[in-house]
Amino acid sequence: MQRITMATAPTSSGLTLDWEILSPSGPAIAFHASCIIKNQLYIHGGIFKYGSNVPSDKLYKLDLTSLIWSEVQAVGSPSLSHHACVSLDNRYMLLIGGWDGKARTCKVHVYDTSKDQWIHPTVQGFPDGAGLSSHTALLFSSGEIMIVGREGSLRTQRKHGSAYTLTGSVEKGLFTYSPHTSGTASRSGHTSNIVGSTLFIVGGRDDRLVEMHSGYQGVCLHGKITEKFSDIALKLKPLSKLPCGRKNHIAVSGSDALFIHGGETFDGRSREPVGEMYIITSKPKINFYKIGNSKVGRAGHSCANTGDRVIIHGGIGMGNRVYGDSYELKIK
Repeated sequence: MQRITMATAPTSSGLTLDWEILSPSGPAIAFHASCIIKNQLYIHGGIFKYGSNVPSDKLYKLDLTSLIWSEVQAVGSPSLSHHACVSLDNRYMLLIGGWDGKARTCKVHVYDTSKDQWIHPTVQGFPDGAGLSSHTALLFSSGEIMIVGREGSLRTQRKHGSAYTLTGSVEKGLFTYSPHTSGTASRSGHTSNIVGSTLFIVGGRDDRLVEMHSGYQGVCLHGKITEKFSDIALKLKPLSKLPCGRKNHIAVSGSDALFIHGGETFDGRSREPVGEMYIITSKPKINFYKIGNSKVGRAGHSCANTGDRVIIHGGIGMGNRVYGDSYELKIK
């Protein structure tokens, strides 16, 4: 594991990145899953009310050209919240794990955007009596998917520091879990991203804000927004100490930097989701830079990234309200 080194005193700078409203009135939802496929933002599941344990089975899409929302009516959509999502072949929305209203599950569900239908592959290899929620799913260039985060009994809150590799294909209708060799700390509500060849796991606990593991190759989604992260960091001074722990935030990777927004902090300073924005650089050493505090304070929001576009939707905001707006990250 790589050690984090910090520099001298923090400094304040004007915002160089912030969120610009994209759609003010979409589905009000939190702890849902999202991805962008063929210029459509898809969001699935989640909860409609703060603290609810009743997940939604709704699937919506936002056309990113017309900015018109529509509900996808395909039969067989699962009821899920706190699940993870990856897109495959610019066609499939792959949902992994989550809370189904009765238990945590390890099941895999696929929405085929070309055929407008749900597919429910067979899943094998996951421990009996256990499930996943508030975990992450990270697609490798090999086609394997790394699952990091909460594993426990189907009904309890018990946490374990488990990681799995998920392999398989939609065409074969079979996905298999196998234990991953990397020992990760117990986390839930964290993020997992690859910067260069380093896996960054951030948040999900009140200590060890970030851990790093080398030797990974993710699917590159670098573009005109994400490539600017390290340039923006060069205008700032590194923080002298790590930010506090947080959960239910979002993170976006660039070629050599990581952008973090929002979440709920563990330091007791705020009972509301924060709008804090940070950049973490990995070259020539690890440093944290605070961009500023966005007015968009959210937790449990989703983030979809194409490299050229970074879009968040919904989440919990001030007063524990569940929001239905969408924002796009812009350079200011």
